[in-house]
Amino acid sequence: MSRLDDLKLARDLMWESISEADPDKRAPLMNQWRALESTIAELESKSEKAGDPVDEIAARRSARGGSTARPGRASGGAG
Repeated sequence: MSRLDDLKLARDLMWESISEADPDKRAPLMNQWRALESTIAELESKSEKAGDPVDEIAARRSARGGSTARPGRASGGAG
């Protein structure tokens, strides 16, 4: 189980605890829950950005304008 999975389980458990807590105890628990939710969102964002290295290479090639290593060069032919 990953750290992200562990944090999601903790978030769910904390949410249940908040609903069962006395009203005067809920505010600090909600602050902790918000911090946990923020950490989860940050980790999810980072994992989405990481991506597959092959996808990153393909994206770079596409951004350069095609399949060639250098813009303006024809691929596969002698020049």
